[in-house]
Amino acid sequence: MDVCLDIERIDHEACVRALLPRLVEHCAAKAQPNELDKFLARLGPDAAPAACALLRDMDADAKDRMIVWLIASHEERMRASANRHLARLFGAGVIQIGRLLAVDRPGSRLSLRAANVAADWAALLRSPAVGEGIDRLGSENSVLKGAARLVLQMGSHLSNESLERQGVALLRSERVKRRLIAVMQDALRQEGLAVTIADLTVEQGGTLSVSAERSDEGLIPDAFEDDLMDALVAQIRKMRS
Repeated sequence: MDVCLDIERIDHEACVRALLPRLVEHCAAKAQPNELDKFLARLGPDAAPAACALLRDMDADAKDRMIVWLIASHEERMRASANRHLARLFGAGVIQIGRLLAVDRPGSRLSLRAANVAADWAALLRSPAVGEGIDRLGSENSVLKGAARLVLQMGSHLSNESLERQGVALLRSERVKRRLIAVMQDALRQEGLAVTIADLTVEQGGTLSVSAERSDEGLIPDAFEDDLMDALVAQIRKMRS
């Protein structure tokens, strides 16, 4: 399944201050850096303040594109953090995210997609988080509560298809969904992505196609690449001072 996180609000500058320095370190350590890698490495600790200054003159869509790029650069670490938080909520290995990607939507909108999510439905239905969610269902949801408890009791006798159907229904329920949103938001904030998540949707059988990354096109000739970058860095530092 895929899980789509609709972002309500994003602190672009906070994200840049948290995520860009780690990317600069990664670029500086590359054995075969491209032009952008070299430029960021030369900026060093000035990269984040310079980027934040540039952000103030960018339109909302351009800011979102920068965040998409930063998230792609930190995907592995963010995905690992989200999986650790999910393990604390549901149990180890109950829900595992395969990919975590940002999607730039039309206008000034951004969403996160947890793709290729694997779930152990039987273990999910037995997890304390789901049990607590059922316990908190109000009296007006007594029919749903009774059905959910029956599923828990008969889980071992249900087919995989039935388990999946009931598991997805519980993930989509408001009680469990709110806990999932809080957990994902905390996990992402700990890794530097300062966002507020408005909603979460679960899509069964989702398969996210990821376009191939563009290779380095060598847009700046090697003959004057270093001198040009040094001049640009010096100019940016003059502007900051």
